[in-house]
Formats: sequence, structure tokens, C-alpha cells
Amino acid sequence: MKNQTIRDERVISQRRKISSEADGILMFALLASILLQQFIMNAPFKQYAAEFLCFFGVSIYKLVRYLSLGLDLNGSGTHSKRMPLIHSLIAGLTVTTVTGGINYSQYAGKYQVDGIGYFLAMLLVTFLGSTAISYLAAWLFYHQNTVTQKKIQQQLDDEENR
Repeated sequence: MKNQTIRDERVISQRRKISSEADGILMFALLASILLQQFIMNAPFKQYAAEFLCFFGVSIYKLVRYLSLGLDLNGSGTHSKRMPLIHSLIAGLTVTTVTGGINYSQYAGKYQVDGIGYFLAMLLVTFLGSTAISYLAAWLFYHQNTVTQKKIQQQLDDEENR
């Protein structure tokens, strides 16, 4: 007879939660490393290419897996329909802050000569453009996720009716 241990569902759930938290921390550390090397240290892309590929590779993998399995990207409940808008606003603010800071630090002399209005106009255009693009992407993911969930539910209903 083999010695088999009974796996407690609570223990399995806790282990998965810890792994998920570690995954989040690692992704945050990779993103921080990329941003630090790119914007603060002005490092060439070759220096942080591995972190870049790992971060975006894992992000795309997780997104594709979530969408293919029909898992809820935005959670469930009343806030799930607002999440694409919230995500796009956060992305727009992030892109605007990063690009605005970089542009101002590199071209501060030109902004002082030509006026700060040009800088503010560029920030507004950057914010609106990045928010619109990220909203479109978030909405497409939300829509694809909804379609996949309905398809899975239809398959389950068909199996149940047989």
C-alpha cells in the first residue's frame, strides 16, 4: 500500500494564495527594475531586456490563459463593468506622468522659452490618447472575457440538458 497523505482544501488554497502573492511581488519588482533602469539610470535596452521580456511575457501569458479559460478579469459584482474605465484612467495617468516627467527633464529649456502652455497641451493630448487606447484594449478584453464565459455557460447548460 502506498503512503498517501490527504490534501486539505484549505492548505491547498493557502498555498495557491501565497504563490499568487509571490507572483504579484515578482511582477512588481520586474516592472520597478525596468522603470528604474530605463528612466533613472538611462540604461540601454540590452541591459534590461531580460526583465522586459519576462515581465511582458508573463503578463501576456496570464492574460491569454485567463481569457481562454473564461476567468473573470475584472472580478464579479457591480464594479466589474466600471473596471475597464478605472484601469484606463490609471494607465492614462501613469503614461502621462512618466512621459511628461521625462520630456520636461530633457527639454526644460525649450519649455521655458516656448511657454508652459505647450507642455500642458502635450500632457492633455498624451493623457487623452493613452486613456482612449487603454480603454479600447480593456474593453476588448472585457468583451472577449464575457463572450468566453457565455460560451462556457452554454456548453455546461447543453451538457446538463442531455
